[in-house]
Amino acid sequence: MKFTFSQNVMEKGLQQVVGTISARMPMPSLSNLHLRLNDKILEITSTDLEVTTTAFVELIDSEGSGGVLIPAKRFQDIVRELPDIPLELDVPEPGKIYLQGDFQGRYTLPGGDPMDFPELPPVDKKTVFEIEAGLFKRMITKTLFAVSHDEMRPVLTGLFLRVRTGSLTVVATDGHRLSRITREGIDYGGNSVDVIVPMKALNLIQRTIEDEETLEIALAETRASFRTEKFALITRLIDGRYPNYESVIPTENPGNLLVRTSDFMSAIRRVHIFASQLSHQVLLHLEPTLMDMKSEDQEIGSEAKESLEISYEGQPMDIAYNGNYLMDVLRQIDTEETVFEMSTHEDAAVIHPTSQQNNENFLMLLMPIRLR
Repeated sequence: MKFTFSQNVMEKGLQQVVGTISARMPMPSLSNLHLRLNDKILEITSTDLEVTTTAFVELIDSEGSGGVLIPAKRFQDIVRELPDIPLELDVPEPGKIYLQGDFQGRYTLPGGDPMDFPELPPVDKKTVFEIEAGLFKRMITKTLFAVSHDEMRPVLTGLFLRVRTGSLTVVATDGHRLSRITREGIDYGGNSVDVIVPMKALNLIQRTIEDEETLEIALAETRASFRTEKFALITRLIDGRYPNYESVIPTENPGNLLVRTSDFMSAIRRVHIFASQLSHQVLLHLEPTLMDMKSEDQEIGSEAKESLEISYEGQPMDIAYNGNYLMDVLRQIDTEETVFEMSTHEDAAVIHPTSQQNNENFLMLLMPIRLR
């Protein structure tokens, strides 16, 4: 087979799939890309057996048909360094790949047998719906920060997707914080489905698909697929039962704190510099119109104090949070002010923007650090 492609278009396609390949692959063939020619569309596929990604690259011209395995890193490196001109890739015989163009150079790469590349089963498309890619990326962004990295609790290392008639909910929690976002108006009328999608797959989706594209999501018992016109991803799902997250979200928190988001973030960033590197604790003292912030690292004798004007309805209270977690939460707030619904210094705060976007319900939960 032989085909001609644009250097710029090919480079973008390679960027979409090489993130699937890790340094330690269980099979030598998995360090290769599977190129498959389909008329004037080149399908570029990579897999680590857990996640499979495919980019659909539009070609300038093509001859023949078939497929070949090509070393992923070397192919990407040389394409990146070539000028933005039409380039030709030729597979005249098994085991040989020639890359050339209208310049003084020709490059030879080893070609592998596509039969050595694992063929993964397709996803059963009983549960299928479409969503604007930009909206789904927003849902990932608003929740992914709260995913657990504890491999001893695998169900918490992915995002929980709950699909119901007309709605999609995405949840993440690591036991210290929780983020939940629900989108109404989804064009889906099938059975209720709950799945847990691995973080790696969602990271790849988030940085690969474009906001204006339409994303097709298909969910099966053990796999899920995410597909746009230019990109497709299939991932194994995490097996297990996700915790009953609704039961831990307080419904009646009598305290209400309203604070300017950017001012609070700036102050926490400064105060947190002086916090203990072990606990990252930032102590807040709340009064009706004033919040005092304090952190200290007794081991090196550092301390920081700041005050911020607020609006607080509730009993005066001392409460401590992990400064990193607090900043993670504030980064997700799109409104000028942030609402903290609070109870006691030992109970989780419900945090949300002052106003929600159309057809969206977004909240976060943050557990305090116990005061001694």
